[in-house]
Amino acid sequence: MFFLVGEALRSKSQSIGDRLCSVCQSQQPFESQVESLWFCIFGIPLLPIEDKARYWRCEKCLSAYKEGELTEPSQVDLSRRVIAYTFLGYRQDLHFVQAREICLKLTGFDFDEMAYRSLVRELGSGHVDMVETVRKSSQTMNAIGKQQVLEVAFLSTYLCCDLEYEDRLRINLLGNALDVGLEFVEYSIQQTRKQNYYGVRRFAHIASAL
Repeated sequence: MFFLVGEALRSKSQSIGDRLCSVCQSQQPFESQVESLWFCIFGIPLLPIEDKARYWRCEKCLSAYKEGELTEPSQVDLSRRVIAYTFLGYRQDLHFVQAREICLKLTGFDFDEMAYRSLVRELGSGHVDMVETVRKSSQTMNAIGKQQVLEVAFLSTYLCCDLEYEDRLRINLLGNALDVGLEFVEYSIQQTRKQNYYGVRRFAHIASAL
């Protein structure tokens, strides 16, 4: 007899009442969300393996937050880090104006210059494991937040260079750390292109070479 075994992701939600959503700027119904990986036989989930994500979700805008932290959605801080990390990696970290513009247009939240400079110093120290940072942050995000982070990563890279294989590989690795597949990464990139790169202009030395 053959047994068809595998894994499946299941979500469990529970109402936690109204909370102040920083995106909606008003009181909205919230739910607590837990996404768990289950062991399955013939497609039937039998045993929980591990929790993949836990977060609170606004039921109007579907933004995900760290439990009990409603100042901003959980992907916003990581988006700032990804921008600073990308600019630093391509030696474009002096371009704060574009860093702020990307953050505002994609997340709707500001990026203070002092916070940006502090992140650049922190990431430039070489003591931060960015992959682990992304992996840990993904545990408080839903698919909407993960797509936003990937769009931020792609747009930040696009501003810095003409994308080659190695540049796309870095974005794919970010997707892996976010626990999403290559199709999800490609979808996020195409959404950025459909939005005409959100009107953010490339750095002058890149644009002049085109």
